[in-house]
Amino acid sequence: MRVNDYAVDLRKYIKNFDKIYAHIDGCQKETIIEHIDLCLKYLNEIIDIKKLDQVIDKIIGCSGWNLKDENKDLFFKLFINTVVFHDIGKINPKFQNDKMNNDLKLNLPIERNYQSKHSLLSSYLYIGYFSDVINILPVKEKMFFIMILYLNAFIISRHHSFVNNFDFDFMNDIISENDINNNFINWINNYIVIMLNDASKVELIKSRTWKKIKFKLSKQSTDFDITLYTYSRLLHSILVACDYYATSEFKNKRGIKLESVCFDDIIDAYNSTNLIRTIRNSNLDEIVGINKLRTSIFLEAEHNLINNLDSNVFYLEAPTGSGKSNTALNLSLQLVNRCENLDKIIYVYPFNTLVEQNLENLSMIFNGSNIMNQVATINSVTPIKVDDEISILYSENEKYQQALLDRQFMNYPIILTTHVSLFDTMFGNNRDSTFGFYQLINSVIVLDEIQSYRIEIWNEIIIFLKQYAKILNLKIIIMSATLPNLELLALDESNSVELLKNKEIYYQNPIFKNRVQIDYSLLGLDNIEDILLKEIVEKSKLNKRIMIEFISRKTADRFYRRLKCINLNCEVLFISGLDSVIERKKIINKVRKSSNLVLVATQVIEAGVDIDMDIGYKDISKLDSEEQFMGRINRSSKNNGLVYFFDLDSASKIYKNDERIDKRFTLKTEECRNILETKDFVSYYNELLDIIELIKKENNENNLDSFFRNQVGMLNYDKIALKMNLILNTRDRITIYLASIVYDDGTSFNGKEIWESYEELLNDNDMDYSKKIVELSKIKSKMNYFTYQVDRNCKFDYDKQIGDIYYIEEGAKYLEDGKLNMAIFDTENELFI
Repeated sequence: MRVNDYAVDLRKYIKNFDKIYAHIDGCQKETIIEHIDLCLKYLNEIIDIKKLDQVIDKIIGCSGWNLKDENKDLFFKLFINTVVFHDIGKINPKFQNDKMNNDLKLNLPIERNYQSKHSLLSSYLYIGYFSDVINILPVKEKMFFIMILYLNAFIISRHHSFVNNFDFDFMNDIISENDINNNFINWINNYIVIMLNDASKVELIKSRTWKKIKFKLSKQSTDFDITLYTYSRLLHSILVACDYYATSEFKNKRGIKLESVCFDDIIDAYNSTNLIRTIRNSNLDEIVGINKLRTSIFLEAEHNLINNLDSNVFYLEAPTGSGKSNTALNLSLQLVNRCENLDKIIYVYPFNTLVEQNLENLSMIFNGSNIMNQVATINSVTPIKVDDEISILYSENEKYQQALLDRQFMNYPIILTTHVSLFDTMFGNNRDSTFGFYQLINSVIVLDEIQSYRIEIWNEIIIFLKQYAKILNLKIIIMSATLPNLELLALDESNSVELLKNKEIYYQNPIFKNRVQIDYSLLGLDNIEDILLKEIVEKSKLNKRIMIEFISRKTADRFYRRLKCINLNCEVLFISGLDSVIERKKIINKVRKSSNLVLVATQVIEAGVDIDMDIGYKDISKLDSEEQFMGRINRSSKNNGLVYFFDLDSASKIYKNDERIDKRFTLKTEECRNILETKDFVSYYNELLDIIELIKKENNENNLDSFFRNQVGMLNYDKIALKMNLILNTRDRITIYLASIVYDDGTSFNGKEIWESYEELLNDNDMDYSKKIVELSKIKSKMNYFTYQVDRNCKFDYDKQIGDIYYIEEGAKYLEDGKLNMAIFDTENELFI
């Protein structure tokens, strides 16, 4: 797909094109033609690097319209000219005057004043230009291309803002303003363009035509609906990227670095590590203990992956402590090495703590080599990665600009991120959300702990993922110790592989199965909190590492305070989602080093936190949560682990709309106890999945067909974003900043000074924008040491407010033992996890 073969030359249509500006920067001026030329330059690079022509072919194939070759060319032409036409609306004299300080000396009639808008006018001109070509097509093909024309015009209209509803927020607007557009175009045709000599010929923008298309869209398959949504999202991402890159080049007078990725050095470095050499060179019969099982899992998963490279989705279900992270790293490198065009690896975790933990693991594997320069973390707490090595060729501002663009557009070979960040890229409707969407093309995506996603959207997740994989050439590895068979929820069960064919061999091995003994004697007892207190006091005399998890943050905090009042012969720690970054790091380090302590925790401890305890107590909730908790006990299988389950707080208040907290799916039943002990999660999940399927067939807002037909197929972006949001904001919270002094590895951080630096940076209007954003990311990373989220109904005095952050200068008075004293903030219904 060569851009120049399809791009319309606007020089032929804009009179005095050298006097119509797209951007100004001080005394610098850029014409519309110059801007479009830069956009097309970057479109060419993206097409080459991401093999975009292959993706478009797949989109056309998945549409089911069986387009002829000449009509495929028309599809390409409409696609490419979305970039060409996206800013043509800037010919608007009002825009030129108000935004570009460019008085065209035209007497624009007031009644035809289009204000200074340009995006919707660009959409109108785009539709108008291609009307003649589409009008002469046969009826069936004509309807398809009118739909694509409208869709592309919709994306043009939203390239400076969030993406909303195709029907209500675009088609209704453009149809209702048809006469205004016609009058406006008729007028400016005499002065600026010669594109639409008869503006009234734009007869495609009619309510009747749109109603016909809506009717046809309502009859399409789910695959078609997702294909249309994927195409629109991809187009928006590419348009925004080309526009952003081109504008950055104009302002900085330097091109943006877009490069193909080669994984050869990374693969060589990985295969040269002691761990991998040991795995590959050892005789499996000579390895003993847990390492034998880990090696066996590693090699079997690799073997089954290599024999099924044509598949798109791979499931890795293996016991806790079996080395899934290293196995997944090997699998992802095998894929990029053996599969055509794959050029990116994205590791996705449920929490920032796991992102940080796995970044440390990668650092240990690659032993501080320069391979880590090609690894980036993208989340809300990590500073933007700056490549200091490019300083030789780049000025300081250019270095920061490249760093910002790399972050926004995910320009890294290996990325560690969170589920929330990935799902925002896949489904969010903010303009920034789609920045990196095109970068997903040709990627390996590793999803860890997928059972932690909202159960009510498991259907939608796997259906979306499989269609994304088909269109965007993705390889997706889904892994967990408790992995639901999501293929039962997929519309198409093909192109997926279980990497461990007989995983029961591993789960039933005594090393994993008998690693932890379970005790249910505390279930059903009254006054359980007092009983637990006595239990912990007695067990603390054993010089063991003891952990107790509550599902209510309030209960956990209260129990921790009670324990602290007792003179135990060991340290008592408390970890929850409220802890600052430094506090959480300190706690985990202490736990790892100590052989005698009590750790009180909330659910934040469950998924993947790499600690090894001897005895555990847990308030029952979901069965997979119980297994995840048990994974923190006797993790190394060197001792005898013991777990007690109790029932204190109501799980239904914590896990709303989750079928897994129904009594029949919890440890209140003998059946579930047997499942937990035998690790037979297949029967547990199959019953759950049957229920989910029935719910999705009900005639209500949960109906699966209705969602894909009425929301996805109609490109209702805001409703899709809400539906696919992994975290529902059921509580209204605010952020407080407690200025104090904290220490990390011998380094002190002064909260007041960091806040003042934040204020100073925000008020610095002379600093280069890119540098400012990068420096803000560094400051915000440190600010995480002092920020906490509390309910909006909490009462407290604050000294300053910036945005949604409330600054409290004497923050130390709200802390006790380095932790937030929630007794000061708590409201009656407060529940934290």
